[in-house]
Amino acid sequence: MPMPSLFVGRTGVQANMRALQVVSDNVANVNTVGFKASRPEFVDILPTGFIGEQFGRGTIVGEVRVLHTQGTLEFTGLETDMAIDGEGFFVVKDVPRFGIFYTRNGQFEVDKDGFLVNRLVDGRDGLRVQGWQVVTDDRTGEIRRVGPMTDIRIPQVDSPPRATTKASFGLNLDSRKQVIASPPYPLFDPDDPTTYQFNTSVTVYDSLGTPRVINLFFRKIQEADPFDPNSRNVWEVLATVEGGTINFPPPDAFGNPLLGTLEFTTDGKLAAEKINGTLDKSLRIEVTWQDGQSSSPQIIELNFGTSIDEINFGLTLPEPGVQIGLDGTTQFSSPSSVNFVRQDGKTVGSLLKFTVEEDGTIIGFYSNGVSRPIAQLAIAKFTDKDGLLRVGRTLFAETPRSGEPAFDKATVGGRGKVVAKSLEYSNVDLANEFINMIVFQRAFQGSSRVIAVSDAMLVELAGLIR
Repeated sequence: MPMPSLFVGRTGVQANMRALQVVSDNVANVNTVGFKASRPEFVDILPTGFIGEQFGRGTIVGEVRVLHTQGTLEFTGLETDMAIDGEGFFVVKDVPRFGIFYTRNGQFEVDKDGFLVNRLVDGRDGLRVQGWQVVTDDRTGEIRRVGPMTDIRIPQVDSPPRATTKASFGLNLDSRKQVIASPPYPLFDPDDPTTYQFNTSVTVYDSLGTPRVINLFFRKIQEADPFDPNSRNVWEVLATVEGGTINFPPPDAFGNPLLGTLEFTTDGKLAAEKINGTLDKSLRIEVTWQDGQSSSPQIIELNFGTSIDEINFGLTLPEPGVQIGLDGTTQFSSPSSVNFVRQDGKTVGSLLKFTVEEDGTIIGFYSNGVSRPIAQLAIAKFTDKDGLLRVGRTLFAETPRSGEPAFDKATVGGRGKVVAKSLEYSNVDLANEFINMIVFQRAFQGSSRVIAVSDAMLVELAGLIR
């Protein structure tokens, strides 16, 4: 004679054994980075084929649900560690099998080929992190994607050089200096300091990143009349270059390598920059380098500041916060000096480090002072992330239930932000798991007791025939 309670008790034992298995898996992974705890969900069993039958037939674990709640973020300081504060998933690719997987485990590293990969044990190669190559738009300064989603590679090659196109100077030319002898001025000689009153130099770079030196010399040729507000102090700017020839401007009538003149008001402000007596917003030099294979001639703008005349005559629009006539070169009653020299060229540089922005953009920093975007992480979002399939090693795979992933950068569409140099630890709550362990253990004991009691009843029933 069948005893239904035996089978009901069996379902309770089996279901609670499976529930304890889920709890033990959670507890075992309490320190696993990116791990998401699971929860057993029980459903009752009713008989089939008997209309109106109300006696249940026990329980089963209908689904083991993954809890995609946010885990604790911990700072590690390692530049390849990343975490997501939000709903998104990192995207990784199993290259040999062309499989795409999703993970919250941001323990990444750069492999021997320069690819950003996740860490796998047992000697296996890591899965390559997916994203986009990016460039900076020269017109807007915005970061723009180039090409389809692909393996992210951190290039260890050098940052390409950049030829100098502009050099800016902040100088003071001593107003107390006496005017060089009246025309004809003495022939300029860089080795004779009596033919000039101040000199400085700037290192620039050609198209191959080779450093080049431009020497600048200044001499006062006109003293302003203190009683004439329109009178100006005038200084000549002369130049020599090392390893090259100046093509422009040509030498003056006396053979001096004259670039132009700087004019100052009686109160020391820069009034004008002139080339061959013509007002311009800067001086400039064109050089042909005599050695190397760099592109030449090279034209370099030499800007000594925002002059009064270039604003008054519309050569330059005034910028907010700029003190016209005082933001670059001045002529005050103090020793001639260099306040700053800046130029926009760069030599060849090697990658020193990289950082990750909140939107997943990876920025590389190079030894030549250049910083530029390298790539942008792809972050996946699912309509139903509960439908993702666990495949081990904190990886998930898409299913028909989860729907297809939507890829984009972080910080958009609820994907959350990327937190650099941090990891998301397991979301397992040990206190809650211990409580569940007790509950499932007691339920297991209860179901076992049901089986024992049912067995005793069968024994009693069998004893009736004796």
